[in-house]
Amino acid sequence: QELLNTLRSVAPQGYSDATVALLTPGIYNSAYFEHTFLARQMGIEIVEGRDLVAHNDKIYMRTTHGLQLVDVIYRRLDDDFLDPMHFRKDSALGVAGLLNAYRAGNVTLANAIGTGVADDKAVYAFVPD
Repeated sequence: QELLNTLRSVAPQGYSDATVALLTPGIYNSAYFEHTFLARQMGIEIVEGRDLVAHNDKIYMRTTHGLQLVDVIYRRLDDDFLDPMHFRKDSALGVAGLLNAYRAGNVTLANAIGTGVADDKAVYAFVPD
């Protein structure tokens, strides 16, 4: 619950009930079990790129009740695949227009573009104990 509250606190509008989603590459990813576990533990939706749509520089999640605005995305998707409009054109994993919504300040990427370098084991040698 504490992590969920932290993620909600970084929502663009500061909503205490902000919608948070975990973006995964999908079931064929080797860490998919971890993604589902994290989403379940945090009480948030797990989505793939095809579950999200960008419209008017905002990100929406497709639900059985229609589109729902997404305020915060905790992504488990590499930068290169995040938005085919700005990165790899052949990516079917990301969301076309996600970066535009991010730049407009309408969605927060909890782990921003470029932060994956901090998770690279080669960098650990440069991090103090």
